[in-house]
Amino acid sequence: MKKNLMSVLIMALVFVNVVLSAVIMITLVPTAKQSNELIAQVCSAIKLELESGKVYNANTIPVGQTAVRTLTGETAGTFTLRKGADGKAHYVVTKVSITLNKEDSDYEELEPKIAEENREVLLQEIVSNTFSKYTYDEINTDEGQENVRNDMLEQMQELFDSDFIVAVNFSETNYQ
Repeated sequence: MKKNLMSVLIMALVFVNVVLSAVIMITLVPTAKQSNELIAQVCSAIKLELESGKVYNANTIPVGQTAVRTLTGETAGTFTLRKGADGKAHYVVTKVSITLNKEDSDYEELEPKIAEENREVLLQEIVSNTFSKYTYDEINTDEGQENVRNDMLEQMQELFDSDFIVAVNFSETNYQ
């Protein structure tokens, strides 16, 4: 008799457990769906913000729509890097150029001002100051060079308060 009473009690507890689980599922599933919809809306808003941000991938702009301007003139510029763990002075010798989007609404107005008002000196100062923030070890990697390019690009776009500058490029680069 005790075994039957225990079996009935266990069955009752299992039944209560199933009922409570069903109640929890009925109450939580709609809330979870609403949360998922909210998360999807936030993700789409962030994606839109990233796509309309100031840093563009120059590869998405057709080549015929871009213009390239070399900042350091005919000879490569020499820039001092921040001293690293070894305590030695290191340098980078490179030609720096910027890629401009000719189809941007600000291009016609701002591109001539780079040379006219000698703003190229300001761009060269951005380049020099940015290189001086990085050590030889930080910059001597592909990721480090990309960080430098992005840092320069953001500062140049802030200087002109426009995103007609779409990329910063290095060529003939040597590190010492």
